[in-house]
Amino acid sequence: MTTHNNNNPPLLYCNKVKNPDPAYQVPARHTNRLAFVRDLVNKCDQINIVKSDAAVYMRPALKRNKVFYPDREKAMRALAKVFCEHVNVVTHQVKISLRNAADATGLSTISEAERKKAEDDPSYSPKPSISRVSRAFKDMVELGWIVAHKEWQVWDKHAGQWLDKYFEVTELFFKALGITPERVAKQRAARLKYLQKKGLDNGLTADQLGSMSITEIKERCRLAHYHRAFERIKDKRAITKVKRSMNPKTPEQQRHVAQQAVLKKLGAAASMITLSAFKDLVNQELAKLRSIAEYAPPSH
Repeated sequence: MTTHNNNNPPLLYCNKVKNPDPAYQVPARHTNRLAFVRDLVNKCDQINIVKSDAAVYMRPALKRNKVFYPDREKAMRALAKVFCEHVNVVTHQVKISLRNAADATGLSTISEAERKKAEDDPSYSPKPSISRVSRAFKDMVELGWIVAHKEWQVWDKHAGQWLDKYFEVTELFFKALGITPERVAKQRAARLKYLQKKGLDNGLTADQLGSMSITEIKERCRLAHYHRAFERIKDKRAITKVKRSMNPKTPEQQRHVAQQAVLKKLGAAASMITLSAFKDLVNQELAKLRSIAEYAPPSH
């Protein structure tokens, strides 16, 4: 016969989500959006994309035949809205990572174990769980709204992690929001014509852009996506390194770290500057390092 220890009651499983009502609010700083993008975002509030005709039509393609539970439906609708806000009208790439989309919609969570790690180590950044987003995203792929080919995803062997997922919305995604293929094509053509006059912000001239096909533009944007992702990981590693070098250290020890950093940057030129100039450089470096490390001086 199995007995239970009264001092250690069994853990109960809870199937309630931590945020039952995920939602996306367009940031106030997003003031220069395209009218088409604004319309897409508004459509997400007016139309339940999960129950639209296009979604119902694609239901047989799913491995599951059951209707979506309310929690999954809400997650998919919240993701659809944030994807609309960040869609590229020409390439249809969604220019927001799943991690940031999870944060923006309230779908990411921090476990108690991760919170404890951050409390014990100020330089540690807790890793959020985005499992709800991953499951909702998978359903959106199966419904044909999203394309995220495996060969598009890149592994960063130095960081030991995948880069931010590259994905695009499809014609069916727009259809589910009541946007016809003809309007999508018209918007793409208009935006492309505008960019041909201005040139892209990734180094292309207007003439170069004008001679490229949509496929070539997509390929270039996909490569630019990987480059930005590598840079973000590099910056994140640098920030973590600074935090570990500064916390927890006394102000004197922190100044020593700043001095070593300045000497490394100056190299042989260190012997050629005055002591006053060196102190100024150290003070500037110290202020920068403390800012990155989010150092707060002890209160007296």
